[in-house]
Amino acid sequence: MTITVLLDPTQMPDQSQDQLDFDNKMSGLMRDLPTFGAQINAIEQALSAMAAGGAYALPYVFDTATADADPGAGKLRLSSATQNAATVMRLDLIAGGQDYTTLLDTMDSSTSVIKGSIRLVKQGDLSKWMTFDLTARATPSGYRNLSVVCTDSSSASPFVKDDPLLLFFQRSGDKGEIGASGMVPLASVTISSPVASIDYLNVFSPLYDKYTIEIQGLTKTGSINSHSLLQLAFGGVVNSSSYSCTSVPTGSSSTAGLIIGSEVQLTTTAEIRNVNGTYKTMVADGFPAGFRIFGAYISVAAPASGFRIIPDSGNFTAGIIRVFGHRNNS
Repeated sequence: MTITVLLDPTQMPDQSQDQLDFDNKMSGLMRDLPTFGAQINAIEQALSAMAAGGAYALPYVFDTATADADPGAGKLRLSSATQNAATVMRLDLIAGGQDYTTLLDTMDSSTSVIKGSIRLVKQGDLSKWMTFDLTARATPSGYRNLSVVCTDSSSASPFVKDDPLLLFFQRSGDKGEIGASGMVPLASVTISSPVASIDYLNVFSPLYDKYTIEIQGLTKTGSINSHSLLQLAFGGVVNSSSYSCTSVPTGSSSTAGLIIGSEVQLTTTAEIRNVNGTYKTMVADGFPAGFRIFGAYISVAAPASGFRIIPDSGNFTAGIIRVFGHRNNS
């Protein structure tokens, strides 16, 4: 994009001109100013693209809603109000007045587990940004849902409503897969301001045999004797009863549904096993003091899709939560 208007100094209004000449040139200046502004904005976007890098850039406007719905023409939204905890990015098919359906539908064409890398940057302020790994794409009418894992961000929630963004995408190659028994980082969030929950509602995948949830330095408001709870999600929806205490023995299993062992005081990692079967078990050991997983039997046929961690009172105030997948051995 180049500037094509307001380039001729002889056509600029000047007080030395007679009234008619001055009026005519002032009229031309006012006529060309909107075009000049649009061209300046386009150049700014191109410069931002060069600074941030990426195979291509799409202009979007940030929408703060989180529901699974079309964000509206030219808009982008995330699945969590705490933006770096989002697991889904929702993109309208229209960006910058152009239909990018075909382009969006090639984002997951790589045969690698991680289909590509996404970078979101606020236009005009490169200090506000987020990066994601893309793992899958869904095709609801009028928009696309991208399954993502936030890999880094300038803050927990760097964007506000109607921020102009540039989305950069770099596709992964079809080689370089991690070995069959490798552990793959899937998600990470650093809590820097109070949040009511941490959601990874669609992080589980048949690509992995089990998952490790790593929690470091988790702190929260509320009673010192209260607990933090892990709830499982099915089809992206939290089952609020999946932390209720039962008498099911730790380590039990059933093909009828989900079993987590009975109430266990934890102190570092939780492993969620058997993601590919019709039931799951949870092996839990080593969480911070005050964190518990409550055992439950959930009568469902499908494997869990993800999880939510919540305090039974107050908010989380600090800490790091990471999720790792262990690749299938078969």
